[in-house]
Amino acid sequence: MTPVTHFLASWAAADTLGLRTRDLTLATLCGILPDADGLGLVVDVVDRVLGRPDSWYYGQYHHALLHGLPAAVAIPLALSFFAVRRVRMFVIGLVVAHVHFLCDVVGSRGPGADDIWPLLYLAPLSDRLTIHWSGQWPLNAWPNIVFTLFLIGFAFFRAIVSGYSPVGVFSTEADHAFVKTVRNRWRTFRSRSVSLNGRDR
Repeated sequence: MTPVTHFLASWAAADTLGLRTRDLTLATLCGILPDADGLGLVVDVVDRVLGRPDSWYYGQYHHALLHGLPAAVAIPLALSFFAVRRVRMFVIGLVVAHVHFLCDVVGSRGPGADDIWPLLYLAPLSDRLTIHWSGQWPLNAWPNIVFTLFLIGFAFFRAIVSGYSPVGVFSTEADHAFVKTVRNRWRTFRSRSVSLNGRDR
């Protein structure tokens, strides 16, 4: 799935499992950092633009370095040193990393019907346990779009009800501003709805 979907899914999972503030941010990162093995795409594009021999770092390393159990353990373990509740953050970070893997197995197919992304679960140590699903849908398929819209809706819901949102991963100040704006718009919408309902009676 796309990085935006992974980000929102990771935040929603960590939030649902009860993490808050710094630990919520750290667990969210556990669901984002596996895609760091896709940064070879930048090198591939630069090589192409500069007329260098074509490289294929993205295809070679994406889903092969950080999309397995070793990374799912190592990333939360490293980030847990910065957590308030280290063991809890580590366990939930491990779960969130696997949410990332599940999303990729389910909905990260390329444009071709046979262009399926396998998950090498023991990579980069071994390719003995490879997970793939023949029904994997394309990256731009409607289920991914619906899932992303649902996650956006969940983020707005949490902003209204709980007073924080995924924006807090990047900036506390920006999160406060976002929540304030969303809550004000929600109050305005509610007021207008109540007013219209009163007139209908």
